[in-house]
Amino acid sequence: MNTINPSVKALGLLMPTFFLAAMQKPFLNLTVFVLSLILLAVSRINYKIFIAAMIPVILTALGTFYTGYRFQAGNGMPVSELSFHLADSGVWNGLILASRVLAFAGLGLLLALTTDRVRLVQSLNQQLKLPPVFAYGLLAAWGILPVMMREYRQTRAAFRARGLRVLPVSPALLKPMLVKAVRWAEALSVAMESKGFDGNAPRTVYRPVPVRIRDFIFLFAVALGCAGILFLP
Repeated sequence: MNTINPSVKALGLLMPTFFLAAMQKPFLNLTVFVLSLILLAVSRINYKIFIAAMIPVILTALGTFYTGYRFQAGNGMPVSELSFHLADSGVWNGLILASRVLAFAGLGLLLALTTDRVRLVQSLNQQLKLPPVFAYGLLAAWGILPVMMREYRQTRAAFRARGLRVLPVSPALLKPMLVKAVRWAEALSVAMESKGFDGNAPRTVYRPVPVRIRDFIFLFAVALGCAGILFLP
């Protein structure tokens, strides 16, 4: 999955979501989730990030299942005396909702953890014709993010040095960061204009992101699988 063209991968992983959203087949959703886990296991990913991302996904799936189970069975009334059987409408409704969470999260993690964000933006610009202004803006935003995190820690340390305790999202803490972000954006805009940047001017590509035969095979395999979903009983 790491070698698939980012734009083709995004389109290929987005395609099944429309079919899964239109169907109420929890076992199909779970199959997609398991397949996503298998592809993640054979790909070069950061497993610490994967585990950290799966914790809220599992909690959300459990909460969604409980909500669907409790308020669907018995014509929407809370379940207290009903037995827990798969044939119960509440259990089936909970499985549908929870399995959708897992399937969509699996596809999203498959894209996020196996795709380099810089190559993704470059691919969007080259293959899907994303305007250069938006492409460079996204790259600049990702470049500024680590600087903003460092400024955030420095600002909190400055408050502690003065004996002031502020909440992590206190306006007194976020206001100077907002001012600095506006100044960085203005400096970036001036720098791009001073270098003669023009979003409408023709330009060459320094690092091309090619579309190979394997990308077409991947897209065809996903399309074939989505077509097969339509014929499932």
